[in-house]
Amino acid sequence: MSQNAPSSDGAPQGINLASLSVPQLRALQTRLTSELEHLTTSHTKLRAAQAKFRDCVRSINDGVTGNEKKGTDGRDDILVPLTSSLYVKGRLMDREKVLVDVGTGFYIEKVCGGGATFSDVGGRNWSG
Repeated sequence: MSQNAPSSDGAPQGINLASLSVPQLRALQTRLTSELEHLTTSHTKLRAAQAKFRDCVRSINDGVTGNEKKGTDGRDDILVPLTSSLYVKGRLMDREKVLVDVGTGFYIEKVCGGGATFSDVGGRNWSG
């Protein structure tokens, strides 16, 4: 099967499908189907991560800093998620600081507004 070899100007050239045999066409179809499935799975995982990221920002804005509309303004009692469907009661010790998970097991202590800002930056990078 011929590959997408770059031309002299650096742009990849197309494959002439008419010159491929039936087994080569089947192999190409299998490869493209596999790549499409991988891209679809990756997109789904990225969207799930983006939703979790937005939930974190919402949690900071509503739960930690407080939200008058939701009745959380000035309250120290919160629900802490242990899993996606299991919560335990907790009490905020400090509304001014939050720990932000920056990945690979590292956490950064930020002032509450800074934690939301860090999350907003990542959310903008993932928007789509």
